[in-house]
Amino acid sequence: MIKWSWRRKGRRRRGEKEKVNLLLKVAQELSAGLDIVAVARRTVALGGRAVGADTGSLLLLDENGRLMWGVLFFKGRLRSVVPDRARRVLEQGLAGWVIRHRQPALIADVEKDKRWIHLPHPQREVDPAAAICVPLLLPHRVVGVLTFTHTQPDAFDREDLELLRIIADQAAVSIENARLFTTEEQRRQLADTLSEIARTLAATLDLDEVLSLILEQLERVVPYDSASIFLLQDNRLTIRAWRGFEHPERIQNLSFPLDGEHIMVRLVRQREPMVCADVQQEPDWENVPDIPTIHGWIGVPLVSRGEVVGALTVDSLRVGAYTDADARLVAAFADHAAVAIANARLYRQTQRRLEEVAFLYETSQALTASLDLKEVLRTLMGHVREHFRVEAVSVALVDEESSDLVFQVAVGAASDQVVGMRLKPGQGIAGWVVQTGQPVLVQAARKDPRFYSGVDQATGFQTGALMAVPIWLGDEVIGVIEAMNPQEEPLDEEDLRLLHNVAALAASAIQNAWLYARARDAEQRYASLFENSADPILITDASGIITDANRRLCQMLGYEKEELLGRRMVDLHPDPEKAHLRLQRALQEGEGTFARVEAIARDGSTIPLEIRATRILHDNRPYIQWVWHDLTERMRLEKARRDLTHMIVHDLRSPISTIMSSLELIHAAQRDESLISMPVDELFAIARRSGEKLFLLIDSILDLAKLEESKTLSQRQPLDPARLVEEVVEQVRPQAIAQNQRLETHIASGLPPVLGDQRLLQRVLLNLLDNALKFTPFEGRIRVTVEQADPDMVLFAVSDTGPGVAPEDQERIFERFTRGGDTLVRGTGLGLAFCKLAVEAHGGRIWVESVPSEGATFKFTIPIAEPTEAA
Repeated sequence: MIKWSWRRKGRRRRGEKEKVNLLLKVAQELSAGLDIVAVARRTVALGGRAVGADTGSLLLLDENGRLMWGVLFFKGRLRSVVPDRARRVLEQGLAGWVIRHRQPALIADVEKDKRWIHLPHPQREVDPAAAICVPLLLPHRVVGVLTFTHTQPDAFDREDLELLRIIADQAAVSIENARLFTTEEQRRQLADTLSEIARTLAATLDLDEVLSLILEQLERVVPYDSASIFLLQDNRLTIRAWRGFEHPERIQNLSFPLDGEHIMVRLVRQREPMVCADVQQEPDWENVPDIPTIHGWIGVPLVSRGEVVGALTVDSLRVGAYTDADARLVAAFADHAAVAIANARLYRQTQRRLEEVAFLYETSQALTASLDLKEVLRTLMGHVREHFRVEAVSVALVDEESSDLVFQVAVGAASDQVVGMRLKPGQGIAGWVVQTGQPVLVQAARKDPRFYSGVDQATGFQTGALMAVPIWLGDEVIGVIEAMNPQEEPLDEEDLRLLHNVAALAASAIQNAWLYARARDAEQRYASLFENSADPILITDASGIITDANRRLCQMLGYEKEELLGRRMVDLHPDPEKAHLRLQRALQEGEGTFARVEAIARDGSTIPLEIRATRILHDNRPYIQWVWHDLTERMRLEKARRDLTHMIVHDLRSPISTIMSSLELIHAAQRDESLISMPVDELFAIARRSGEKLFLLIDSILDLAKLEESKTLSQRQPLDPARLVEEVVEQVRPQAIAQNQRLETHIASGLPPVLGDQRLLQRVLLNLLDNALKFTPFEGRIRVTVEQADPDMVLFAVSDTGPGVAPEDQERIFERFTRGGDTLVRGTGLGLAFCKLAVEAHGGRIWVESVPSEGATFKFTIPIAEPTEAA
């Protein structure tokens, strides 16, 4: 045990033997161990005893000449030095001078020496008066500096200085040996620690867990106040893990572009560790608000397999907290950390590829599960949102007519509001993607000049990060898929690539849905045309079995569709053999038209047909479509045309014959008046009446055509119903008298005027009266009645006592070329058709009321003229 009582009461000279014994004791004490702290403490104790000092200190330096550690003897106790006071002494005081000059110093009176600086100490009672200081020298560097003081001036002499130099030299060797031993032990411990750390980091392949373990294990290598890990991603250095920060939300978005000049970028670019005594002195350093100011700083690039994957930073709130040795330790640790990060990232990439393959497979399976476009897109968006873990996704398609981008389906926040919204061509990021055909990833969409804020304003949604990819169909962009606001990890280029692959699947699914929709619409249109066609249509297979029949065919034959399906087509025709030949021809030639064919209805009647056959394919199987044209009406019209021709010829011949006969009699009278018994004037009157009848027939045909083309009623005016009737009645009264028929009129008083064409309305009344005169027997009665039917109409009625009209003919007689079935008088069948068209052209209605054998009453209404029109 070393005694620490150094003070001596008097000066005396040591003998040679005493010096030798002292030096032997020093050598023994200093070489007794390899603990650098113990060696330092023994050095201070032995030196102080040797020179009889009051206080003493030993400051040890590292290989770079910086303070490593120090021991101080003060007031009878050994303690560690205060680093700041020790650094000041090294920079400005006697110890610093001794180190710089590598020479010892002996100061008899410190007050007279400028190399001495006074450092007040609250526990010191008397300030030092004398000092002695020697360096601990090795050939290549200064290990430390040994300083002793005394409260008495001239307390030390040259003998003390020489003795202290010998002790210092011995101490330098012992301390260097202890340092080398300690360094080796530290290296061995570091190797063990790093090996243990490597095993710890290799225990997991989860990247987040690896990053957290790295920062946790880093404390075993070097102390720090805070530490961070940055990873290279998308050409940026982005923080991914941190430790020791009180407000992590302030730093969680730190990111540096690699084209900048920040110290972090220079660290990655130089690929060498960097240590800063005070990082605040760096020109491009920026402090983070609400984060304590960082001073000491170590930055180490994370390099794996020759590539920089990121950077590790170590922070201290103290200036000069770290040395190059610390940086080397962190660099050694970073090598293991980089390998762990690379392995974790490789594992994550592998897992990600597997997840992507599974995602694409599941998505493709889901897209093929339906051909409904909305359902396809909704399924797709659900898978995209779930995989990328984003707040909202949407798909918009280009409107072919307007070229607008229309949001078809959205999933997530504000989805109901987004659907149906439109973007003009090129509007917004989505519009830009469609216009350029390029995918895009934007981490801050609102700062992008292409961003359109209208959708956010309309929905209240806040777009942050966004990626959008075009949907290509052939050489054309048909839409865009957007994914916004990741909920966990930020979106990256790999996500963009995957979404682009999803868009390719979507394009195929959309095309299939479109084709299906078009085929379905075409099939529905065909089914609608087939079912609602005015022509009867029958479908048979190649063997002639009926597979379908439309409504018109069922109505024609009197069957329900279910009764026809499965039957042989040939059974619907009187001649099955000819029907079978038509089937074979249609199969061979693909089409054919067959005239003069008959079909058998359910009631046994036959229907004349013209059939057009066409071979069609359905599900790659041949079928025959038989389109029937019912010739019944055509044949009836043909018969009516022949009858009309015959009637017109007859009706024209009769007045012409009368005219010709009258002309012949007049011509004969010119030669000899005795040859005729009728006055010439009467013959002229007969010819004139026949001509007028001829003109009336021709006018009826022409007026009927005009009414059908709606080319009349340009001469409508207010007319007095009573006068209108009276004028017509007077025209036919002679004929009624000649047939001994009573012609009566019953006209209500005060009738309002009607609005109409006088000539046409008189023709209507004349036709009705002419028919009444024809069908009323000798001495029969004809009555014309006029009254106001309602506030808007005047009712005209012509009644007779003829045979009447059968119920089944009461609608048909108003058609062209139609007469009552029991009519005994010949005619063209145009009169009632003309009446119907003329009355309806006035806005009125015409009908017949009749009981067979009890006469008939023909009634029609004409609108009353408005007061202004009447005026």
